[in-house]
Formats: sequence, structure tokens, C-alpha cells
Amino acid sequence: MAEKDPHTTENEQKPDDYLFMRETIKRKPLNLRYYVKRGAAAAAAGLIFGCCAAVAFTLLTPVAENRFVEKEDVSLSGAKPGPVGNGVVSDEETQEKSQAEISEDEAGQDFVPEDASGEEETTAAGSYIAIYEGAYQEALEISQEPMKAMVRVSGLSDDSDLLDDSFFSYGVEEGVVFLNSGTDLYILTNYKGLESAEVIRVTFCNGTAVDGILCKADSRTGVAVVRVPVSYLSEEDREDIYVASLSDSYSLHNEKPVVAIGSPSGDFGSVIYGLVTSVLGKMTAADCEYTLLGTNIMGSQESSGVLINMEGEIVGMIVRTKEDENILKAVSIAQLRPLIESLSNEDALRYFGIRGSSISEAQVRNMGIPEGIYVNSVETDSPAMITGVQSGDIITELNGKEMKDMQSYMTELQKLPIGSSQKLKLCRRGAEGEFVEIEYTLTVEQK
Repeated sequence: MAEKDPHTTENEQKPDDYLFMRETIKRKPLNLRYYVKRGAAAAAAGLIFGCCAAVAFTLLTPVAENRFVEKEDVSLSGAKPGPVGNGVVSDEETQEKSQAEISEDEAGQDFVPEDASGEEETTAAGSYIAIYEGAYQEALEISQEPMKAMVRVSGLSDDSDLLDDSFFSYGVEEGVVFLNSGTDLYILTNYKGLESAEVIRVTFCNGTAVDGILCKADSRTGVAVVRVPVSYLSEEDREDIYVASLSDSYSLHNEKPVVAIGSPSGDFGSVIYGLVTSVLGKMTAADCEYTLLGTNIMGSQESSGVLINMEGEIVGMIVRTKEDENILKAVSIAQLRPLIESLSNEDALRYFGIRGSSISEAQVRNMGIPEGIYVNSVETDSPAMITGVQSGDIITELNGKEMKDMQSYMTELQKLPIGSSQKLKLCRRGAEGEFVEIEYTLTVEQK
């Protein structure tokens, strides 16, 4: 054991006395992975907190506005159409728009000035809507009486269903009462739904249903006339029924207003206002040609009924055509009148079997062809084919009378006695291009 130095106190010891306690303190190395993890955790926590705050702000702001912020009333008076853009356009920006900056479309629009009191007049769009509403209201008023002449004509079987005592239906067509002879009401309708019918049932505007009698039908055009004896109807029924007038005018032209009634859209009782957009279409069949009135009214495969003019007269019978099925078309009633009269009198239709078209004055002048009726085709085994009439011939005379168009041809043909022999003159182009006159004798048959 070492001896204690007598010259030192207990509190004063020499450094060498603690050599066994000396050690070197080293700085701990930096752990980068640890700090990266801490930083990533902090960033993720901040992101989550920020998203939560944004969602909370989005959800709570409308609630706070509705509860604590007083909203101003919105007025639509004075609101004008225009692009949404980024909000309000200042008056200065509006005034800076000069006339030179107005586009061609804007320049073509109607300008509606303000009156002296500063009140703005009705816009052009509003005016058009008001005009259309007024026209449609007028159409409803005009169609009130003719709608009472509309009927539903059903083709039924003779046998009734044993379960509910109902008749099997072959089809339902629209019809219109056009004549009261005193003893019978005559109805113009479509023949398609009546072809195989054994019983014809006519339902009038007031719901009264009675049996009808088929006078005659024309399979070429699909037109039929049905009559109902007045004695089948009560006095009250007769007061409810209206007799429509068939127009005899050929003056219909483009942009003429018309009203489609019956089932123009396929639904019974429809009334649609529109315009005649075309009078150049033709419906052709053997020995006849009729003008088709095209309209801007949307139709369907089930469309039927009639067109009336602004005087309430029937000017067209709606037909179903294979082309342009969605556009409503009608046959001119003025041209159908002779046929309707023949069907009403149950006259047999005369038949040659010629499908032709009228040659216009412009075609005569520009193409150097004779005036008359151009033969498009002849039907198989018809009197025309048996005699020798060919496609490309031009008919100029029938029964000694000049034929200028199909209307005159149809009228003259239906006057001829069935079984009689008639002279038919026509022109046929020769080998050198010149037209040669030929005469045939045709036997008038019935269709």
C-alpha cells in the first residue's frame, strides 16, 4: 500500500492518483437513415393533415355560408344570353367592342333597340317563340271542327275470341268523314288495314262504334272509301260528328302552313303545326301519278291522318313512304278527288298498266322531246304490254284527245267504257334519234 504524502490534504490529490479513471469521449456518428425516416414520417403526417383540412374546409364552408352569410337575391329580369366565360364582364370591356369586331354571325342577328324609357324590348328569340306559340294556338283552333270528322277504321275478323268475346283485328287506320249524302256518311281512309277484314268497325270522335261498309278500294294508291248509314247513329251522335271539306285547290306551294291531324306522330288525336316544304315529289302507280306534299313535320311508320290548311279544308292525305320515313308526306287531295268520287260510287277502275310521268315544259324545250307523258314502264300481262307499248315511249293522245300530263290521262282513262277498244298515239325514238309517231289500239280492262 502506498504511503500518503504528508504535504497534501485530503482534497488535494495529484492527477496521477486518478489515472485509472481517464477515458476518451468520442462523438456519436450521424445516423442518416434515422433522420430520413423521421423526415418522411413528418412529411406524410403533414400531407394527411393538409388533406383532412382541405376536405373539412370544402364541406364546412357551404354550411357556414348558408348559416352565417346572408346571400343576395338573384333576379332574372334583364338576364341576357351569352358565353359563361369567367364571370362578369365590365361595362368598359363591353363598350370597347367596336362595330369592326362584330362577327358575321352577330351582324346577321336582329338588333332590338331600347325604348325611350330604357326598358328593353322582347329579344328576337322571344319574338319567334311568341309567334310560334300564337301560330300553334291558331292551329288548335282551326283543327277543332275537322278533328270531329276524324274516325278510327278497324278491320276485324268474323270470329270472336272465346275468352273475352273480342274480335281479332287486322289493323286500324285513320279516316275522315268527307260527305253526308243524307242517307250515308262517307269516310276516306287507308286500305292497308282493311285488306283481309271481314268486318269493318268505325269509331267516331265521341266514342260511338258502328259497323261500316266498304264501298271500293284502290290497291294501287292504298285509298279506300267506307260508308256508314246515318240510321246507325243516334240523334246525339249525329250532332257530335263533323263533315270535313275536301279542298279542290292546286295552289299549295312551299312554306304554306298546314296542320296535321289524326295520328301524324303515330298517336291518335295528335295535332301538329308545320309547313309544306316540297311539292315536287311524286307517288306513281299503274295509270296514275299524284303530287306528294313534303312537310317539316316528323312522322313515323305508323303515321296516318290528313293535312288541313288554315281554312280548315283537307289538302292532303298522309301516306307512308319507304324513303324519308321520318318526314311526314301527304298525297294532294285536289288530285285525289276524281278517284275518291269513283270509289264512293263503287265504280270499277279502268286499267291499261302504264306507269308514266308528266313531261315538263322545260324538258320539252331543253331536251327537244315531244310534249306528253313519258312511259317509265309497263306492267306484266297488262293491255299496254300485250299491245306493244314500251318503256321510253311518249304518249301524246288518248281517245282522240291530247294528253299533256298524267292528270289529263287519269281523268280521260276513267271515263272510258270497260271492254272498249281505244286509240293510243305515242312517239318513239327511231334508229337515227328522230321521233316516230305510232298508234296502238288498247282494250280497257278493270282493276
